[in-house]
Amino acid sequence: EFRGEGRGSYIFGMSIHNTRIERLWFDVTRGFGQVWKNFFMDLEVHHGLNPRNPMHIWLLHHLFLTAIRADAEMWVEAWNSHTMQLPRGQTNAKPREMFVFSMVENGPRGFAIDEAEEEGDFSAYGVDWDTINDPPLMAHFHEQNPEEAETPELENPRPFLPNAPSRMNQVLCEAPNCPFPDNYVRMLDVTLAQRVDVCSVHMEVRRLVWLEALSLCNYI
Repeated sequence: EFRGEGRGSYIFGMSIHNTRIERLWFDVTRGFGQVWKNFFMDLEVHHGLNPRNPMHIWLLHHLFLTAIRADAEMWVEAWNSHTMQLPRGQTNAKPREMFVFSMVENGPRGFAIDEAEEEGDFSAYGVDWDTINDPPLMAHFHEQNPEEAETPELENPRPFLPNAPSRMNQVLCEAPNCPFPDNYVRMLDVTLAQRVDVCSVHMEVRRLVWLEALSLCNYI
């Protein structure tokens, strides 16, 4: 009822309230995302990738989507296992430990607040001032969200709707249809595996995989 797909969840608010997730995206980009971005840009500039061609996008998905997911899972495993430096007075712990011990202590859904808390200054609620004052993190955020750089961070452009954004950021990613019959795809995979190392994790080899696959698709 409260978890899983299809619930329409959306995290929004002024940029100063989303700095924790922005920090996570910063780490994801630095951890493996930038490598793939540079790889695809190199294919586009030097090796025939046309990002407006749905067939090229299908080929990218077919060749590299599994590898991207593997990199993401490896990064998640490493991040959940790294020790976080917590505020003074708290014992440093790994994210996985914090998650498990929190459920043991508070239950899977946390605990109900019996007494109403005093309402404070909502404009400052959840603001991570350390992140706000970190130029590299904020530069990364503004690079990905240029419209936020034009609005003062503490200024609410819609004062009568403090909990709603002016627009919802979204990237619609519809997977392109496969242009070949199943037997052609199998032939492509078999022939490609005979010519290049399709299991290599090196980007130089993956570049050869793309070039060979593109050539085979043009031949088919």
